[in-house]
Amino acid sequence: MKDALNNIIYFPLPIFWLIIFISVFAKKKNISFYIKILGILFYVTLTPIFASLIDYPLRKNSHTYTGENILAVLVPTAGIYKDIQSKWYPSSNTVQRVAQGELLAKELKKPLIISGGILNIEGVSETSITRKLVTYQNTKYEDKSKNSYETVINLKTFYNPVLYKKEKILLVTSPKHILRMSLLLSTHGFSVVSYNKHFNKDINIYSFLPDIRTVSSNNASLYEYFAIINYIYKKYIVLL
Repeated sequence: MKDALNNIIYFPLPIFWLIIFISVFAKKKNISFYIKILGILFYVTLTPIFASLIDYPLRKNSHTYTGENILAVLVPTAGIYKDIQSKWYPSSNTVQRVAQGELLAKELKKPLIISGGILNIEGVSETSITRKLVTYQNTKYEDKSKNSYETVINLKTFYNPVLYKKEKILLVTSPKHILRMSLLLSTHGFSVVSYNKHFNKDINIYSFLPDIRTVSSNNASLYEYFAIINYIYKKYIVLL
């Protein structure tokens, strides 16, 4: 799936393919009009306001934590990398998730669960690299999961969701990842709330001006939507 997204779907490739299609199949007298439309579309998709609209459902359609009875704090990792000296480090996204998760677990005096398996040929798990970031004693490390679905399945080795209906998993992850993880947790019997403190975004003049950072933001949103569709197809997620 990732290859198809990289070669066909990821922005700005759809506009490129449309230009090729227009150049080949459109009548010459209409080409200029179509190119102007694509230019406007290209401008709009580069604005932060467009990026915010695209990822709004990913972040908003989840129950944000407001003080419920919490069973545990769950942090899925978000990658590790190796430097030129072959030393492994957690990604900045992983660092942010783990730091916030640990802070909440300490405040709530609840278990912290960090989940991340092996995604490299050298057999280094993401959880093993994040251990040095954590000082909280009541932390459980799950190092078998290679994706979001496996994280939820392996969470059952710690907690049987049937026995903890009145308590909720507090999910700490990236804003775009909240919806997919929440749907997975709910499908497999867990009650879930998410930590989503920085949801609101200020709208100003710069929100309507092109920003190169929106390219990665739009593509991250597209990836999440296709991942959710894929999980629904595989019945990892069941929409009730």
